[in-house]
Amino acid sequence: MPAIEISAHDIESAINQGLSRLQLLRAEVKIEVLDEGSRGVLGIGARPARVRLTPYTEIEAIAEAASVAPDAPASADRTMAALDTSSERLQQGASPAETAVDASRDATTQQDSAESDTSPSSEGERVLTDDDARLAAAFTQAVLDRMKFKTTCVGRLMQPADDQESVSIWVAITGQDASRLLAHQAESLEALQLVVQNMWAHKTKSSARITLDADQYKANRERRLKQMATRLAERVVSAGRSITLEPMPPAERRLIHLALRDHPHVYTESEGEGNQRRVVIRLKK
Repeated sequence: MPAIEISAHDIESAINQGLSRLQLLRAEVKIEVLDEGSRGVLGIGARPARVRLTPYTEIEAIAEAASVAPDAPASADRTMAALDTSSERLQQGASPAETAVDASRDATTQQDSAESDTSPSSEGERVLTDDDARLAAAFTQAVLDRMKFKTTCVGRLMQPADDQESVSIWVAITGQDASRLLAHQAESLEALQLVVQNMWAHKTKSSARITLDADQYKANRERRLKQMATRLAERVVSAGRSITLEPMPPAERRLIHLALRDHPHVYTESEGEGNQRRVVIRLKK
């Protein structure tokens, strides 16, 4: 699949349009910003942003044809699992998200910033149980019911994949209205996740991460990321050398670790700190 160039009013829109056309994840393409664009002055002199998206499969094919390894490392863009809380974007037609925010405003306006979702209690983060997963699902269901959505929510615990992660909660949303949350690049789903995360933090004083999924949208993305991990492992075996991925959020690192945990020829490690933490795929000796 060849590289494509996309123009749009801003960089993020151009990237999203390109990913939609290629039907790929951010982790599966190399993104180059060719022109950041400009709004001009009163519209005069404005020009669109322009990006080039090159699938890593294309880079690998070119490298194999030339009998050299590709010079670009595998990438997993950290923004794939991050929340987009830009109010400007949410106001551009994401009506289900706005309804979700309105429905939960009374539950979140009393939250003390000193007890935010990133600040566990002085006694340390408590151990999550199945009851916590059910509570997160109940929060989600309550908001969706208020929105008059016909859905069913089921929560479960997600176990950590390395020592710097903690147990998180996954809430699966199904039903005839679940797909409505996926409009506008799934902005409504991300907005709803932010709402539920804030409600959870306010109620439990816990920093546990809550992930919402609708109609297996994120589950399918995770499946493709795991497939990418398998391809990278094959490269490590064939080339006989390690591959270091670009910095990834915990959720994506976890998927790479789990995908290759039982691989007979490679193993994975996490290196770095904070936002620079990344996965290294190494050849077993």
